[in-house]
Amino acid sequence: MPTQFDLSLDPSPIELDGFGLRLVAPGLLGSAQLFSQSGAGARDDPGPTDVLDQGIAEAGLERRHLLRIEAPTPPASAGAGAGRRAGRIGVGEVELQVPVRANETSLVLYRDEAGVISLHYAQRAAADAQRVAARSSGSARSERFRIPLRNARAAPTGGGRGPVGGVFAKVLRVVIVKLLPDRVGAAAFRHVQQWERTHRRFEGFHGGSAAQLMAQVPTPVTDFGAVRRRPALLFLHGTTSSTAGAFARLADTALLGRLYAAYEGNVIGFNHPTMSASVADNVRAFFDALAPAAGRYTFDIVCHSRGGLLARALTDLDDRFIAAATGSEWHRPPGVSLDVRRIVFVATPNAGTALAIPDNIPGFVERLVNVVNFLPDSVLTVAAGALMSVAASIAEVGLPRLPGLADQAPGSDLLQALRPAPAAVDGYRAFEAAFKPQGGLVDALGNAALDHLFDRDPNDLVVPTDGVSTTPHFRLGRDRVFRFAADDAVHHTNFFGHPAMAEIEGFLGLDRPAP
Repeated sequence: MPTQFDLSLDPSPIELDGFGLRLVAPGLLGSAQLFSQSGAGARDDPGPTDVLDQGIAEAGLERRHLLRIEAPTPPASAGAGAGRRAGRIGVGEVELQVPVRANETSLVLYRDEAGVISLHYAQRAAADAQRVAARSSGSARSERFRIPLRNARAAPTGGGRGPVGGVFAKVLRVVIVKLLPDRVGAAAFRHVQQWERTHRRFEGFHGGSAAQLMAQVPTPVTDFGAVRRRPALLFLHGTTSSTAGAFARLADTALLGRLYAAYEGNVIGFNHPTMSASVADNVRAFFDALAPAAGRYTFDIVCHSRGGLLARALTDLDDRFIAAATGSEWHRPPGVSLDVRRIVFVATPNAGTALAIPDNIPGFVERLVNVVNFLPDSVLTVAAGALMSVAASIAEVGLPRLPGLADQAPGSDLLQALRPAPAAVDGYRAFEAAFKPQGGLVDALGNAALDHLFDRDPNDLVVPTDGVSTTPHFRLGRDRVFRFAADDAVHHTNFFGHPAMAEIEGFLGLDRPAP
């Protein structure tokens, strides 16, 4: 049974017996329940398993405690900031102290009554000092979270996901992260690396029939001679995704069948890690996979998001850049060459996205967590498990530097190095979208840490609209760009389900079917 207790505007800490949690909630009047997996006879919380809970499990994290609070948030005018200025907990916030073992750290997901989610991390300096001491002594410790409360509507609108258990309450979920053995080198993003190795196990070229191409367990390409003999269509996916995830909606359309027919079945994908590996790492893996079957390959490429940077890098990135970025003396395999005729960019951050700036990673995660929460079909393209693995890295090391994200930051070394020749630009086409959120997602993005970065510029939730076709190195004419308007309701993760994506055929220079 859950532990039930009352909230009575008392600023004194509430000790939750048997669990070691302490809650300070001076501005709340109502009731609360604690569900926990810690302690003898404890039971898990009764909330439904949603995409974020699945993501927590995928990332190897533990859902240890859940607090459900049924009490209104005091209005902003009630002096919520006074306590913070004085160092005390204000009436518009709560403090949660969470006991953790020596080899653990934690984070808190706060979901308000409207379904809006924010992620909270333990106060950094104190947590780091205690963690070092606890590791040396093997003792438990406590982590402190100070969480501002939101004045949320009672229910989400516009297709938003409802609060846990269907009760319109505040929910604080405590998630436990197992600390890694060290914090050097790859440890800065090893949670992410572990997720990619587990849930993106297949890397490399794959193909077969349309069903095989879009299967969760793909069919590896074994006969590169067949691929090499005639032009092939290559799919390149984006961050956290896979061919099956990024392009799944094509399988529900006649377009994919027509593409297979146009290329006589010579259609392949390339699965690759996108966060713990840089674009240079991906280029190296791409060419190394072709090395045993040397020859000249001709590709047309359809790419989503970060996949477009890889598409450009295959021909535009200098071997010296790749060698420096991968810490090697690498050169393209002798006898392997590429002829990339056309690239169709779909929501590619060709001019970068501010969400990928390393300092903005916490806000990037929080923004996409809300996108997945309010647009649950987005999980096909943006994996919730990947987001939670990044959150785990933030909880442990503060601001992890993820090579695959850093490449997408405006002005990154990669974007400066990708200087296409005019002949290459002639083969570029682009799809971009200006998305206008509706309903509950408006509240979610209004509260997200990075919403201000897109306030003045149209965007598709992740990538600035204009940055797909306009960069410091090239600008595509409007006849080479298909832009979805706000009324089309196309955002970063659902392009391929829209009928207008049939324009891909024209962009690839293929004959269009008669209407």
